[in-house]
Amino acid sequence: MKTTTSRPKSALAPPFDSEALLRGSGLRVTRAAQTVLELIEHSSQPLTHEEVAAAYTTATGEAPDRVTIYRVLDRLVEAGLCDRRVVADRINRFSRHVEAESGNIFECDQCHKVLALPSDPELPKVMGRLGRALRKQGIDTRRTALTLHGTCGNCARSQVQ
Repeated sequence: MKTTTSRPKSALAPPFDSEALLRGSGLRVTRAAQTVLELIEHSSQPLTHEEVAAAYTTATGEAPDRVTIYRVLDRLVEAGLCDRRVVADRINRFSRHVEAESGNIFECDQCHKVLALPSDPELPKVMGRLGRALRKQGIDTRRTALTLHGTCGNCARSQVQ
């Protein structure tokens, strides 16, 4: 099943081709994998496993096998097509992989939307200093990434109303 849909976000955005993304990542192209990837791509916020299963039922008219959804989500994460985040409530949430030039992100604590942070020329220096301080304590860091938490503009506006 080849499903290609256009993103409404921008007239210049290329069409979303779930089949090509799955194949390009070395994953099998199945109806479940395409549907889950498309649901995550078009969601405005990260989805829990239960939300993916409910949206799958709405989109296809069929209730999915819950284990299949877990496996598809795991494979999408392993392939780098989506991100898994666990916050204070300890619930896994899945969203399309956010490619941040800086490698750093912001996550809304209410809706769990993830946004790429803009690059800042000072940040690599700060992260380097933190890495050196950790090495002095015997901790070897392989990769650094910054995640800022707070409230996004949409959630802040809805609190005021």
